[in-house]
Amino acid sequence: MTMEEDIAKGFSEGFDCSMAVFSRLAPKIGMTEEEGKRLAACFGVGMMQGTICGAVSGAFMAIGAKYGNVEPGDMARKGLCLQKRQEFIDSFVKEFGSLTCPGLLGLDLRLEEDMAKAQERKVLTDVCPKYCVRAIEITKDIL
Repeated sequence: MTMEEDIAKGFSEGFDCSMAVFSRLAPKIGMTEEEGKRLAACFGVGMMQGTICGAVSGAFMAIGAKYGNVEPGDMARKGLCLQKRQEFIDSFVKEFGSLTCPGLLGLDLRLEEDMAKAQERKVLTDVCPKYCVRAIEITKDIL
């Protein structure tokens, strides 16, 4: 089974994009996949607010966990983290044109009619896993 197929299977079992991405990156930052799923559990599908794609949120969490500053005044570390985040943004947007669910899908999944279209077009099983795989690949290169 390919990673894309495994992610699509996970979607049918109740996992979402942020969980798919962050759980696969978690071991690279010293966490278990289970911990990664729990931490990312509230970020999927643009947090159902029409905002940042959960695959992107999962990537940002991994970048922050690896490069984020924890000491007050550590502006060098903060700058490094923001630089790494921007590397991800530049790559993802260059490839897909957006960071948001509506921008990527052309649908606003908060709206009942758009959710119905998404189900009809099999967006969650045929489209979103591709974004997840690329988010993972881009982030692995950054980490």
